[in-house]
Amino acid sequence: MPTATKTRTTQQRSLDTRDSLVGAALREFAKRGFDGASTRAIAKRAGVAQSAVPYHFSTKEALWRAAADRIFDIFRSQLDARLAGLEGVDESTRTRLVLIDFVRLVAKHPELHRFMLQEGVERTARLEWLVATHVRPFLQWFRELILGVEGFARGISIRPDHLVYMLIGAASTPYTLAPEFELSMGEDPLSKEMVDAHAQAVIELFFGLPEESKENGS
Repeated sequence: MPTATKTRTTQQRSLDTRDSLVGAALREFAKRGFDGASTRAIAKRAGVAQSAVPYHFSTKEALWRAAADRIFDIFRSQLDARLAGLEGVDESTRTRLVLIDFVRLVAKHPELHRFMLQEGVERTARLEWLVATHVRPFLQWFRELILGVEGFARGISIRPDHLVYMLIGAASTPYTLAPEFELSMGEDPLSKEMVDAHAQAVIELFFGLPEESKENGS
């Protein structure tokens, strides 16, 4: 094998290993929290040797930060792309469609809110970094999306910060607590039918029923 080709193959293998570690770390931290997750368990979940962890990440916290970067980047990049694709659409319709996509994203990636539940209950230096780096910009993105949109939360006079947290909580809870939801309600919240129904429920909660539904007494 030519040296250049061999070098590229080695580099790609290294990138693949790092990527697997970050994905595995995200799931472990979301499930067990920072203190409960071990690098041994992360390496095992990633299917790599434990020695790969210190090779790619200087500390456990560096791996935790990479996991946080991963999940927030997934949400921001996909939601930003959705917004860009709706350029020219009226604000109300655009916001409804983006919120539906947000519900679907949360269902596909419940690790985001599980990760936040693990980290958000105690004020630590990690949480301060997480809020400054990702959470505050994410919440501001939501404020800009919903504030001033005609029909959104009409008749409700509450602080925007409360409204944003209410929206995110309403959208994410069935997926953050998916096993509990399934045992309690007897339905899989991750099925396509349930995700679509929940997305519509979130829209109706914050925008109200469509006029035709009101006229039919639905």
